[in-house]
Amino acid sequence: MVGSTTSQPDIEYQHCRTSNVIPTAASRGPVKFLSRLVNLKGELFSSTFTYGMTAVIRLGSSLVLTRLLDPEAYGIFGILLAFLFMLELLSDVGSTALLVRHERGDERAFVHTVWTVRMIRCVVNFCLVFFCAPLIASLYQSPILTGAFRVLSIWFLIVGAESMSFVLAQRYQRAKIANYADMLSNLVMSLFVIGLATIYKSPYVLIYGALLQRTLLTIASHFFYRTIGIGFALDREALRDQFRFARFVLPSSALTIVLTQYDKVVLLKLFNLSLLGLYGLSSNMLGPINGVNLHNARVILYARCTDYFRMDRATARDRYYTENKRLMNLGVALAALLAGSAPALVAILYDPRYAMVGQILTILSLGAIVVAMQNSSENLLVAYGRTHIVLVANLIRIFTVIPATLLGFYFFGFFGFLWFGLIATLPLLMFLFWEQNKFQLLSIKDELRRLSLGLLVFVLSFVASQVFLALIPVKWLHLGIKGH
Repeated sequence: MVGSTTSQPDIEYQHCRTSNVIPTAASRGPVKFLSRLVNLKGELFSSTFTYGMTAVIRLGSSLVLTRLLDPEAYGIFGILLAFLFMLELLSDVGSTALLVRHERGDERAFVHTVWTVRMIRCVVNFCLVFFCAPLIASLYQSPILTGAFRVLSIWFLIVGAESMSFVLAQRYQRAKIANYADMLSNLVMSLFVIGLATIYKSPYVLIYGALLQRTLLTIASHFFYRTIGIGFALDREALRDQFRFARFVLPSSALTIVLTQYDKVVLLKLFNLSLLGLYGLSSNMLGPINGVNLHNARVILYARCTDYFRMDRATARDRYYTENKRLMNLGVALAALLAGSAPALVAILYDPRYAMVGQILTILSLGAIVVAMQNSSENLLVAYGRTHIVLVANLIRIFTVIPATLLGFYFFGFFGFLWFGLIATLPLLMFLFWEQNKFQLLSIKDELRRLSLGLLVFVLSFVASQVFLALIPVKWLHLGIKGH
């Protein structure tokens, strides 16, 4: 910063950096033991808690709305969200990641330039969806999509009006602000949609709910970091850094679309609808764990790592491993716990027709352990400055996972498709570790400990699951699985 003047964001940032070493009331009181196990005020707790509560809110909302709305409503809304997701990725220039890690991320001119770029991007996306709505509707031969797309296109304008405060909160390691705002906005949205659906049984209630939730977040964003606010700016250096960063983000986002959709397309072509449904249910059950792991890595871990490298690059590796043990261990432990308990969990929740979901979920969850380790490594390397690693990682995924799953199917059928897909996650992890080691950012001992923890949790939960299924009579649960 210029001279000796310290801005409000700088003060908040300095407070954030030192808050981890200030004794709290909890650490001195009767809940000292609990506070050692779980930091209720910490970023990791807030992220995991709010993400879990949001998943519960959405599940509860879904159980009610499926009784109020026709399946067609969800089909239409699913198409809308798919296009929204693709357009968001295809136009992504990495504004959030750039602002979190850039050394000028505290400066008003830089923040306003990033906001301006995002606003322009959102206006362009709004125009594309609004004016191309009839064309998209004609592709699906569903005229109702024209009006639905045009209403939903307003979502982009609402996002564009949002301030950068949630991104700044992530930079200053105060992402819990955005976490709780997102959770509360989802709660309000769910109540609103349920209430509206009782009197207006139309796909539009889901669209109105999405717009309301985004509006609430946009309004909330303007209550934080108001000293920076929003404003149009075109700082030349900031623009150059933004689009230099986008060179790797844009193609990587395009590859992400392929990676997230190819399995559904392949399964639809290779297997019957029954297997596709079982696979889809398994993916949905794994979704919350993959989601919270990815969120924790991108929001919490990434912000911490950028801080380490800004403060002292020489100690960054040690701080990465010592200060993030809970975060990284939680990632592999959650996936391992689901992998081991999947057979019993599915037996409790579903009838015998869905027994295979337990086997599928075990394999997918084992892969999620590797993915959790990939997420940590990838975000560390991007924070270090290896921004192209995101693109390279997606290329490796394309050239390993897709051929491996097809090869597995050719030789071993459906389960070959799954197991070979799991094995194909390992080359990328090895590459990321090799990159870390090249820049002296790897601790093999700590990574082996994390992997050992995951395997231990898996074995214990799997044994407990099998014992449970062996001891509890099938007819008691009314979920009988043949062979148990």
